[in-house]
Formats: sequence, structure tokens, C-alpha cells
Amino acid sequence: MRPLAATQACGPNALAVARSLTPPMLSKQFIRQIARLELPSTTHHECRHCGYSVEKDVDECPQCGSKEIGAYDLK
Repeated sequence: MRPLAATQACGPNALAVARSLTPPMLSKQFIRQIARLELPSTTHHECRHCGYSVEKDVDECPQCGSKEIGAYDLK
């Protein structure tokens, strides 16, 4: 029994399918998206009274109502 050629065994579009499986991370568009990403903030905001984590633009703790919000740089 003789072996089949790749195009006969997998179909006439086998090479086109194999080329289309190239990881999308190699595309120029994907690289541009990564280059535009902002690094996550390394500052943590929390209530100094109860320790509840809050967003950076909050003036009052939603948990206890304290206005003492601390910002800690985690670098």
C-alpha cells in the first residue's frame, strides 16, 4: 500500500488551512494593541478607618462613611 500525498489525505485546502492557523498574536494589529495598553495603577486606595478598598475618586467610604481615604503606592 502506498502513502497518500498530503493534499490527498487532508484535502486540497490543507496548506491554506495550516497557514490560517498562524497565531493572531503575530499580527501587526495585535502588536499595536499591546503597545497602546496602559500599565495598571500601583496605587491602592482604602478607608483608613475600616480598611475597605475604594476607587481612586471616592471621597467618602461607602462602608463606614469615613472621609479618611488613604492612598498607598505599591511600587
